[in-house]
Amino acid sequence: MAYTAYDKMRAEAPRDLKYFESKFEARIEDSREYKQYVRRMPYDMWDGKVPFNVEPQVVPMKAVHLTIDNLERLIREQELIEHLQSDADYGKKLWNMLRADERIRDSNPAVAKAYRNYLTLLELARK
Repeated sequence: MAYTAYDKMRAEAPRDLKYFESKFEARIEDSREYKQYVRRMPYDMWDGKVPFNVEPQVVPMKAVHLTIDNLERLIREQELIEHLQSDADYGKKLWNMLRADERIRDSNPAVAKAYRNYLTLLELARK
């Protein structure tokens, strides 16, 4: 039996791959297809001419076999991860804004006093 790139990948990250295979009842195998692409030239290095001497890069692909139910579950989990990442990014942005506001209040006594008055007015408006 030949040692394939898939075997090498399994040896390098066996825990994650085995977990994926068991969680989604997946079967992963070498594919007969290859992804071929040409590395884009950085815009600042482009002289306006189309380069014809560019070497394409060929990357072997894998075939992942899943049941329809497991594919749908994988898609739902990916959507959930993207949603959670979006929420985390928003929380990080909000936290940074709060810290920046706090630094401004700490360095400017007039701003700190105005902020305290603002909070007092908010409390009065709630009652």
